[in-house]
Amino acid sequence: MKAYIREMRIKHWYKAFIVFSGPLFSGTFFALDLAKLGLTFLAFGLVASSVYVINDIKDAEKDRLHPKKKNRPIASGEIGAGSALAFGAALLVSALGLSFLVGNGVPCFVGGYFALMMLYTFWLKRHAIIDAFTLATGFVVRAFAGCFAVGIDVTPFFYMVIFSFAVYLALCKRLTEVRLAGENHKKSLEVYKEIAEIGIAISGAITLALYAIYTMNNLKLVWSFPPAFLVLMLHLRETFKGKEVHESMTNTDVLISGLIFVGAVLLSLY
Repeated sequence: MKAYIREMRIKHWYKAFIVFSGPLFSGTFFALDLAKLGLTFLAFGLVASSVYVINDIKDAEKDRLHPKKKNRPIASGEIGAGSALAFGAALLVSALGLSFLVGNGVPCFVGGYFALMMLYTFWLKRHAIIDAFTLATGFVVRAFAGCFAVGIDVTPFFYMVIFSFAVYLALCKRLTEVRLAGENHKKSLEVYKEIAEIGIAISGAITLALYAIYTMNNLKLVWSFPPAFLVLMLHLRETFKGKEVHESMTNTDVLISGLIFVGAVLLSLY
């Protein structure tokens, strides 16, 4: 059972917290149906776990060449491919079941996310840059689902900030992979050896610029810009130390700065 729980990679569920972002910035968070938001979060956590399972089945041989991924339950042989596939299907069904409890189009977002990630797993991940933008689109889908779950309008600035930040995170992920395993793990990583750092700089700068403009249009939020800037720079520091995205996010400095950012948003809007 421990191997199956590890295979779910629950520590990566933090990515699904983005479903709360739109409702949080709406200024009406505490008046919304938080139960629906919670179910949406769980649905995306479960569907992400199902994607991890299928991805690990497909990439088992390559993962055995990676210094960290070789210890995953499927790559290490703790879980057989057949059992893993049945487990992944159960996770997907559970995710869809929760999404139907929410309604409001959330099942379409969950199903669409799964379909997008299957395209990524079996095709798009082999194409440098397109793979990073596909991962970023997955973040946008989750953010939109959170808005739709509770009837919040999606604004252009919200969409653009989320997308550019997600591209930044995806490129950080690729840079770490290049430094850990190189192109022996993924052929597409050869491209990232040359452009990952530039791409991170561009997408990070765009994210900060868009958020700055967003706060200028909503002056209550202007005080949240410095901690947002700080979080991104601290995360970048951890990335260049060779930390993976989830490891960087749990760094004490990054975590505290992130909490300060959230606190600034809450104090500004509520």
